[in-house]
Amino acid sequence: MVNSALHPRAIVTGAVGGRTLGRARRWVVKRLYTYLADRYPMPDWTTMNYGYAPLRGEPFDRPLASDETEALGLNLYWRVATSGRRGAALAGLEIVEIGSGRGGGAAYLGKVLAPKRLTAIDIAETATALAADQHAPIGNLTFLTGDAEAITLPDASADIVINIESAHCYDSVPRFLEGVARILRPGGELLFAGFAASGAAEERLLSALKSSPMRLVRIDDITDNITASLSADEDRKRAFLNAHVTGWFKSFAVGAYALSGTPMRRALEAGKTRYLTAVLSKD
Repeated sequence: MVNSALHPRAIVTGAVGGRTLGRARRWVVKRLYTYLADRYPMPDWTTMNYGYAPLRGEPFDRPLASDETEALGLNLYWRVATSGRRGAALAGLEIVEIGSGRGGGAAYLGKVLAPKRLTAIDIAETATALAADQHAPIGNLTFLTGDAEAITLPDASADIVINIESAHCYDSVPRFLEGVARILRPGGELLFAGFAASGAAEERLLSALKSSPMRLVRIDDITDNITASLSADEDRKRAFLNAHVTGWFKSFAVGAYALSGTPMRRALEAGKTRYLTAVLSKD
């Protein structure tokens, strides 16, 4: 049994350690997602976020994909990708996703938003290869292995950068934001989503966003949408884990998925961890 304070789930979600474990967290994340792509290459598992459920009365008109197995995860992609000043009018633009994981969100956006090109970057080479293989038919989509804190794309090469549920794994969010500002064209936007525990972790995140080289346009708290999504997707995720996952990783997955009764789920439901979206503009 892994001590709860040292469990990979706690390290990856940022539940322990703060900046002191930043580099260790990056190492764990890279190894973990490499393992996931090697061990669990299932084509019906392409998104890994908490999902987004519109609340009663909230307008939400997302174009449906052909396969809606991961509908709530795709909801979050749509909610974030259309949160900028252009809304969903991103056709013909250069979009970059940083922290693309298994590529399902990038593939969905590449189809429904019709960008000129969508470049999806992830630190885990095996995950990148898996995503490229599974989503090869999408012609405007490119998957690259890369580091969110050392982005190698050319200056002023992107109109939109998307970052969803990834920044909690970084050693330095300010370094990530500096890289994003460099690759954005004037008028370009960073569309961000991520969570932080209330207190020091949330203060660090908010400070980084407010002091970045880009102008912070707005921040929205979508914690209620996230917890509603987690509740709605509970049965599907448990059934998936029961069917495919055994051993130590099942313990990790239950916690990382924030299933009912886990520390992350309780923290989100109690408001001790907040899930935020943000729009930042390179003026």
